[in-house]
Amino acid sequence: MKRHALVFPALLIAACSTPHPEVQNKGYAVVGQDPFRFEVEPELLRQWGGYGSPKFNQVLDEELERLRICRNGYVLRNEGNRDGVFSVTGRCRS
Repeated sequence: MKRHALVFPALLIAACSTPHPEVQNKGYAVVGQDPFRFEVEPELLRQWGGYGSPKFNQVLDEELERLRICRNGYVLRNEGNRDGVFSVTGRCRS
């Protein structure tokens, strides 16, 4: 097997496993639209008071408003840690 045939899949896996660039800059990011994923660095999440805290909800609401996503509300599910970042998936209400 050629060497470059093995390099591409490895690079693809590495790229998919790194946190979103905004997470690295701000400590959190909304990725996608519907469904969307809200990613937060664990230390920042602790400062906010954890998942579901008033600060967590405020920041998520502000980001969704800024990005003009889910104007009629949203539902969160599937929370967990992924690649050293807390992540929760959400869907917009219709």
